[in-house]
Amino acid sequence: MAAFAVRTVWWLPISRPVGSPDSDSAWGECLMRFMRAALALCVAAVLVGGLPVSASAAPGDTVTVKDGSLRGKVTGDGRQFLGVPYAAPPTGNLRFRPPKPAVPWSGVRDATKAGNICPQIGLGNEDCLVLNVHTPPAAESKNLPVMVWIPGGAYSLGWASGYDPAPLVAKGKVIVVTVNYRLGPLGYMALPGLAEESGTTGNYGLLDQQAGLRWVRDNIGAFGGDPRNVTLFGESAGGHSVCMQLISPRAAGLFHKAISESGGCVGTALGPVPAERAYTTGTEFAKKVGCTDPGTMVACLRDKPAGDLRTDAGGLFGTGGLSWVPVIDGSVVEEPTRPALESGRYHRVPLISGSNKHEGRLFLALGHHLAKLRRANADELKTELRFRAGKLTQELLDAYPAESADNADVALSSATTDGGFSCPALFTDRAAAANPGQKVYAYEFSDPDPPLAGLDPFLHMGAYHSAEIWYLFKSLNGIPLFPGLNADQQRLSDQMISYWSTFAKTGDPNGPGVPQWPAFTSRSQQLQRLTSAGTGPFSTFDTDHKCRLWDR
Repeated sequence: MAAFAVRTVWWLPISRPVGSPDSDSAWGECLMRFMRAALALCVAAVLVGGLPVSASAAPGDTVTVKDGSLRGKVTGDGRQFLGVPYAAPPTGNLRFRPPKPAVPWSGVRDATKAGNICPQIGLGNEDCLVLNVHTPPAAESKNLPVMVWIPGGAYSLGWASGYDPAPLVAKGKVIVVTVNYRLGPLGYMALPGLAEESGTTGNYGLLDQQAGLRWVRDNIGAFGGDPRNVTLFGESAGGHSVCMQLISPRAAGLFHKAISESGGCVGTALGPVPAERAYTTGTEFAKKVGCTDPGTMVACLRDKPAGDLRTDAGGLFGTGGLSWVPVIDGSVVEEPTRPALESGRYHRVPLISGSNKHEGRLFLALGHHLAKLRRANADELKTELRFRAGKLTQELLDAYPAESADNADVALSSATTDGGFSCPALFTDRAAAANPGQKVYAYEFSDPDPPLAGLDPFLHMGAYHSAEIWYLFKSLNGIPLFPGLNADQQRLSDQMISYWSTFAKTGDPNGPGVPQWPAFTSRSQQLQRLTSAGTGPFSTFDTDHKCRLWDR
């Protein structure tokens, strides 16, 4: 979100577009609200790129890991160890290769400041394979469950230090580790020449995540964590990364529970894609940056400055596919997700999987209302439906009728929600729950007015994509939670923190003081509705989101 604002805020038009509100004052207020929101996100991106987002330095705590000693800092919530290298910088000849072990250091390494973010839109440095460890106070950190967070961002944006897990740490009594991984072409470039080098290509970001998990396995005991009780969790591309690790044979034994937030494993634009398709994408990109000779293409790409290999946010908030996603390379990812789950060829750990009620409204707000300063129209709705379903049918058009020729906001955002997030999450739940003994807990986050939901003057965003993060963390990609949650929302936050942390401890989210959350089974397909109006189970999700239509 923040990085997108960096790109868009500079070219907001100053004239009123056709179809805007008739009143100059109304349009001015509309524009000013968006400008203030974009500016806030822009400032947050700049701050996170150059400064740590955690609390100011305090007398530190020292631990010793396999590569050396670390001096962290003590905060009001516990301890932080920031910018800890878990692998060698993937630069020079190590670019487009599986991660190598970090270089040990002598003396005590300062771990009080966030490390580099990985290269993305206008930001970052390739020396970015670092993680952050957040623990309760040292006296309370004894054999605690560990939760490893994978940031989202469509595999092209995001950074570990943008998320402050203080609420989970302080209330849930867990250790939270947030992990950077390579993004965009640096993380997901696939070429035949690269496959010949190391037997894998296109999944360097996934391999980074696995290296981070191995670091946790080997070192988390020094912080008071239990390496035999690790929960992998993430949102959006981070949630989809959880899916990829579930089916990756190389991730065996590295985690023991999984939570996928808005990253449905089955039927999304996040992949994995066949190798030949990824090769085409990689070759086209290489030619675009001046590496045209197939015989020297790999060497040419390694010689390019990292800035030449960044991508913009064009595919993130509009209609169309994403270029940089995981690849079915036969090694890290061996097959598509649905057959892997349905056949039981995955790491069968307890799973929480869910989505948000209005996922698509964030993309509508950013891709149309902010970028174009107008509503989506009926033609754009048809393009979205064709992209989501593969073809345009009358049944689809009937299911998502545009409000008018120049206003298809609700229809387009609903189609994006249903086809891109809600139904893929449900298909994931069903595929996993079909396996005997598999524990699945499904949810829909549907709080009606989460933080920032009212910033879009065209359409209230509701339970938009990523909104649930505000109820688990103190920040979202560096944007702080301000002004905070109201009393009902805070109660929901406490419930969610209890569910997530109890699941990390036991593999079951149910515990004292929270509404009962039934397991999702093939026979009883109940989800938990997470809302400040009253959390509880429901069974109308399939029809609410037209999933029978999307399954066809």
